Amino acid sequence: MNKKIIAIIFLLVFIAIPSFLHACREAPPAFEVLSLDITPPKISTGEKATIKVEIRNTSAKMDTYNVPLMVDGVADDRKSVTLAPGATELITFTLTRSHPGTYSISVGSSESTLVVEKLLPPDFHLSNLEINPTEVDSGDAVVITAKIANVGGTQDSYTAELKVDDCTVKTEKVILAAGTDYTLSFRICADLPGTYTVTLGEVSGKFTVAAPILPIPSNNASSNPPPPDYNPCSARG
Repeated sequence: MNKKIIAIIFLLVFIAIPSFLHACREAPPAFEVLSLDITPPKISTGEKATIKVEIRNTSAKMDTYNVPLMVDGVADDRKSVTLAPGATELITFTLTRSHPGTYSISVGSSESTLVVEKLLPPDFHLSNLEINPTEVDSGDAVVITAKIANVGGTQDSYTAELKVDDCTVKTEKVILAAGTDYTLSFRICADLPGTYTVTLGEVSGKFTVAAPILPIPSNNASSNPPPPDYNPCSARG
C-alpha cells in the first residue's frame, strides 16, 4: 500500500514539473525596457558615453528592480529603482573605455553598440597665408594672416612663430580643441627697401618694400653717404 502511494506521488510530481516550468517561461517580466539610447554612439578612449534606459513596471504591484548595464555580456553597473504599477522611469549610466573596439551594450532585451576609437594626439596645420599689401613704401605696415587648425584628437597649445628672412619677429600662442581652427594675425613694418620672405610654420610668402625716390643732388653737393647695411631682421611690429 505504501509503495502505491509513493508511486502515485512521484507520478504527480513528474506530471506537474513540466507544467510549472512552462508557466515560468510564459510569465511576462515585471519590468519592460522601453528604450536604450547611447550618446554619442562613437567616442575616443577615455571619453564618456551617456546611456539612457527607460523602463516600465508591468506588474500589478509596486516593485523594485536592479537594472543591470551589460557590456559584452558582463554587468558593468547596476541601478536600483522602485516603481508603481504601470509607472516608467529614465535611468542614466555613464561609461568609459580605455581600449578601442566595438562594445555590445544591453539592458534587458534591448541591445545596442558603442564604438570606442583610439585617442589621436594633437596635430596642427597652418594654411591660407595672406600678406596685405604685398608692396609697401618704407615704414608702412604689412598685415599677415594665416589659419591654424588642430586636426588631431586632443586639445593642446601651439606657439606660432612669424619669421622674416629666417628671423623670428613675432610669436603668438593659441590653445585649440580637437577639430577647431583659429586665424592668426600679425602686423609688421620694414624700413629698408627689398623683398622679404615671410614664413609661418610650413607656409610662406613675400612682400616688397619699395625704394624711396631720392632728390637729384646739385652739382656742388657732396657725395651721398653709403646706404645702411642690410639687416635681414629689420622688420618690426
